[in-house]
Amino acid sequence: MRHAILWMIATALIAQAGERKPLPGQAGNDDIEMVASVLIDRDEIHQALGADLGAGYVAVRIKVTPKTEQPLRVSPDDFTMISRKDGQRSVALSPGQVAGKGALVVKAAPSQPGGFGTQSNGPIWGGIGGPPQRLPGSGGGIGNMAGADGGAEAKVEPNNKAKDNPLLAILKEKSLPDKETKEPVEGLLYFPIEGKVKPKDLAVLYKGPAGKLVMEFK
Repeated sequence: MRHAILWMIATALIAQAGERKPLPGQAGNDDIEMVASVLIDRDEIHQALGADLGAGYVAVRIKVTPKTEQPLRVSPDDFTMISRKDGQRSVALSPGQVAGKGALVVKAAPSQPGGFGTQSNGPIWGGIGGPPQRLPGSGGGIGNMAGADGGAEAKVEPNNKAKDNPLLAILKEKSLPDKETKEPVEGLLYFPIEGKVKPKDLAVLYKGPAGKLVMEFK
């Protein structure tokens, strides 16, 4: 009887282990492994970056480890952040979109009901070193900036008269590299997010050569 009870307990523990969800800030499959932490506090981002990024941004420190025999393409473009609090959705911005000679211009999609992947009317713009802001329209959050998912279309309009922003070089140095690699790579991702959020509100979606994965945080 005792052996039977121990066997039942062991079987239950094995079943629970098989159903165990990924740990917060981690995701992976046979081709890729990712570990990340989200930085929300402005001072915390300043410490990680070595410079003030400004208000309206969330940074993610991420390490990506390819598990394939062939080099795997890793790019900030593979990552999208979603706020479960209000449905904001934004792709990772390049250093040039955050602090380059120009402004990030986003053409808004038609107004849709609230929720994930939705967005209100009114275009979004972002200047040098500042977060995207919504121009007069029907208001609302940043909404879907992913483009490929049927949301807004973003482009950078150059301003040759603008002076070089010293933040640009720092962002490039700290950013997750865009490259083909068989070795682990790490760096920062920069996302525009409006309002106050907590790590538990956020999820990062990966959609790249290694498939589709979701990382959540606590």
